[in-house]
Amino acid sequence: MTLLIEKIKDWTFKEIKTQEFTHGLHQYPARMHPEIAKRLIAEYAPKKSDLIFDPFMGSGTVLVEAMLHGNNSIGIDLNPFAVLLSKVKTTPLDTKTLEKTFKQIILNSKKDKQQKVTYDNAPNFTPRKTKKENFDFWYPKGTVEDLQILKNHVFSIDNEEIRNFFQICFSLTSRKVSFQKNSIYKIYRMQEEKRNEHKPDTLNEFQKICEKNIKNMKNFTEKVGAKYAKSNTILGNTFDAPKILGTKKPTLVVTSPPYGDHQTTVAYGQFSRHPGMWLELPEQEELLAVDSEGLGGKKKEIIDESKLQSQTLIKTLKKIKKKDKEIPETKTHANRAADVYSFFKDLDDCFKKISQVLQKNKSHCCFVVANRTVRREKIPTDEICVELAEKYGFSHQHTFYRTIANKAMSLKNAPENISNFSGDTMNQESIIIWKF
Repeated sequence: MTLLIEKIKDWTFKEIKTQEFTHGLHQYPARMHPEIAKRLIAEYAPKKSDLIFDPFMGSGTVLVEAMLHGNNSIGIDLNPFAVLLSKVKTTPLDTKTLEKTFKQIILNSKKDKQQKVTYDNAPNFTPRKTKKENFDFWYPKGTVEDLQILKNHVFSIDNEEIRNFFQICFSLTSRKVSFQKNSIYKIYRMQEEKRNEHKPDTLNEFQKICEKNIKNMKNFTEKVGAKYAKSNTILGNTFDAPKILGTKKPTLVVTSPPYGDHQTTVAYGQFSRHPGMWLELPEQEELLAVDSEGLGGKKKEIIDESKLQSQTLIKTLKKIKKKDKEIPETKTHANRAADVYSFFKDLDDCFKKISQVLQKNKSHCCFVVANRTVRREKIPTDEICVELAEKYGFSHQHTFYRTIANKAMSLKNAPENISNFSGDTMNQESIIIWKF
């Protein structure tokens, strides 16, 4: 019997919007295309009783699609900002209450600005500099004062779910009006020419974001209905999945794990640092440790890569080790082979933990990955994943390929920080499907 999923010829979904419902509430690095999650859930979790699990939840795309399909879901992420964002995106809210609260925030904020009321509630991004030095570096003149006014009124909202919603709107505003490059998710400042042209109206920017987000939340709330499926967003590590899920056994895993260690690929922690500090997330220690605690964040010595049982990984490491020897020891990231090994060692441990929560002969697992380049060597992450997972009982069914058309990622990078040299970044994804 031919599966419906096998009939999909083009997984790019270039013409399908990625900002519908609550998917577009806030920027987030390397988000999964919602249509991928939608198709996988429809194929492998047809019953409403099927539980969906995303062990690398990110901004909650899979959980949103699970709710739209009528399935309960669980997501884990070690990034506190991602957990808050996912929670907001999966919490249906009353539109009239949002609109009433929004009008009050704008009214109070404009009144404060008119009367020159000031607040002192902005974070100090780096202790090495004073608050003023940080503000002058990252924000146009006047924006910080307006942000502090908005923050005061957003944080004064009594209802936690409503407050969380407007905190996300505020967070996006704080990024939009700053000197940060919005096209890049690492913390980079605009060039001087762009800074001179950047003259945002903070209250107006907040207003536009709120109006758009309220409309999207209205569509989401109406779509899932009154008896909507539940999602559980959890701050934690995939290594602890068996303990976190307990007796809950997912029918389907849909996830997009990091493509490499956060510090040299997609820096989720860097992206989340400033928003998380503005929002005074209680897990500040976890927020600042996202990149170092992620897969491959703690470098391991290569003791015996053969234990991971991936011939493709062994061959790849051999090539990178050879090129490592050509790089001076004084160079940053001199031992790139150890970086790659550390990432796959952690990913291998995750496969083991995920296998412990699935239902034997009843569950499916779907990974969306991309093949990164290290030392100008393409790493076949898709093939390595298939080989790693096999020893834990994952039976490879399909691998589909798609061009990354909408994912927010740079198409060029500067490998090894070599001047005047750039290389292609990840522009294709592999959708790997296993039966467990």
